[in-house]
Amino acid sequence: MSFGRLPEEIERDAHACLQCGYCNFVCPIQLIDGRGWESYRVRGKMYHLKKYAHPGLLERLTGDRAKMSKEFVERVYNCTACGYCQIACHVEIKFNDRWEQLKQWLVENGVAPLDRHRALRTRILAKHNPYDEAHERRADWLPKSADRSDNPDVLFFAGCTASYRQQKIAQDAIRVLDAADVEYDVLGTDEWCCGSPLIRTGQTDVVTNEENGLVAHNMREFERRGVGTVVTACAGCFMTLNHNYQLYGGKHGFRLYHMTQFIDMLITDGKLELRKPLPSKVAYHDPCHIGRHFGLYEEPRRVLRSFPESSYLELPRNRQNSQCCGAGGGFKIQFNDRAEDLASLRVKEAAATGADMLVSACPFCVTNLSQGAKRAGIEMKVAELVSLVAEST
Repeated sequence: MSFGRLPEEIERDAHACLQCGYCNFVCPIQLIDGRGWESYRVRGKMYHLKKYAHPGLLERLTGDRAKMSKEFVERVYNCTACGYCQIACHVEIKFNDRWEQLKQWLVENGVAPLDRHRALRTRILAKHNPYDEAHERRADWLPKSADRSDNPDVLFFAGCTASYRQQKIAQDAIRVLDAADVEYDVLGTDEWCCGSPLIRTGQTDVVTNEENGLVAHNMREFERRGVGTVVTACAGCFMTLNHNYQLYGGKHGFRLYHMTQFIDMLITDGKLELRKPLPSKVAYHDPCHIGRHFGLYEEPRRVLRSFPESSYLELPRNRQNSQCCGAGGGFKIQFNDRAEDLASLRVKEAAATGADMLVSACPFCVTNLSQGAKRAGIEMKVAELVSLVAEST
């Protein structure tokens, strides 16, 4: 099946690709049994795109040209959006943006997304969250003791996962803000999904609609409250609000922080003191969305070093070389078993260091690594960094 020319940036980068294969050695997909074939790897997919864009003489004569087949579409969605390929790329191709553009192009041409991704669209349109939960219950996580301000300096954006699946993370974030006497508020039921699940799967029309899209709605709510600072504990929300919202909606007028950045600032400014040591031997896992994508490596480590009489363990693969947990890019919802396989590898890596607990700064990582520990048969506690901070204040 042919749909005409590829988007300009994708075609350009398909030709720029050196076919060196450095990306192949870092892509987490090739670690999964049965997924080591070239067609699953970055290099193979880029080669296919190049042949689609400019077939050789033999292909033109025989008509046997590269196609956007069902198999190729499935390979495109075998991606966790971890960004490791673009760290390894010698010509600095922005693979994450290109894969999202390619998925959007495939969706526009009617051969994508995959079946479980279509369900995300239905749920988010109907209930403003990907979990099919009642929208009116979005703020049920909020503690009754929360000291919300009528004139806040800070707005806490909880995100869907912390609102419905990992509520302790959102509650502990509020505990931290209260402990530091931060003047804050939350959007509550005025908060809609940031749009990350749809953007990662190419379904951007729901996000970018100028009147009732997710970007327009959330930006209106931010502006209506006039706050100067927005904080989120979700790495996916941080990536979306920081990168994608500015692509689709222009530069926003507030400062945006991930919770690890904000906690680091509170500790540095003497507004927050950690009083209890870390509960056990802790290893830190860098989430892809705040790590490789935004370089937030030292902030969470400074927070970990701020616990009294405590130290943390580094995983062998850390910072920009961190191994993805497998939860991102719409990969887990479509290929859950494969995502848990990747998470189990990360848990085994943590166990080999002697760690008793694996800590991250992303609700998706916490969810998938917890399931990966069960899959690996390893008794490994998995926690969010903000929760450890809350328990120490």
